[in-house]
Amino acid sequence: MRRALAAPAARLAQIFLVAIAFAAAQACAQTSMLPPQCSGKTGDALDQCVREITPPTRSPHVEKVEQKTDPLQLVNCLLALHADEDFCIARNDAILECRNPKKYKDLDACVAAAMKRLQSPRVADCARADKTQKNACLQRNKFYKECFADPLRYFICLGDKTARK
Repeated sequence: MRRALAAPAARLAQIFLVAIAFAAAQACAQTSMLPPQCSGKTGDALDQCVREITPPTRSPHVEKVEQKTDPLQLVNCLLALHADEDFCIARNDAILECRNPKKYKDLDACVAAAMKRLQSPRVADCARADKTQKNACLQRNKFYKECFADPLRYFICLGDKTARK
């Protein structure tokens, strides 16, 4: 019986010693990163010390990279014009369905096939739009056929075209 209890106790002692050694090593590793003149300081004093000894550096010229919207991102259909709501919902449903890796091995092929099956949006009746939406409606009607050439990027295209105007 004593042997049975001695083995787990010895194992726990080993684990405890390893944990203490690991904690000590981490503490040493963290303090070794401090510059000598800042050792012993904490909080705001440490922050100020490090800032004072770190010379400012100039960044090399960085060119801005145009961020591209992911066409497989879902669209908030509440923000779409009334004429685009049905298409928006069907588009989101198709993307969500195609994201199921158990059913569809190739996401891009599934989405491409699903987009071909979707009914295209129709011309919006801008006469029924309120004053705040009238300009957006007219801009949308101006570009919707051109943008629907790529149904997956339809809302991205509309956003790009109408934002410039």
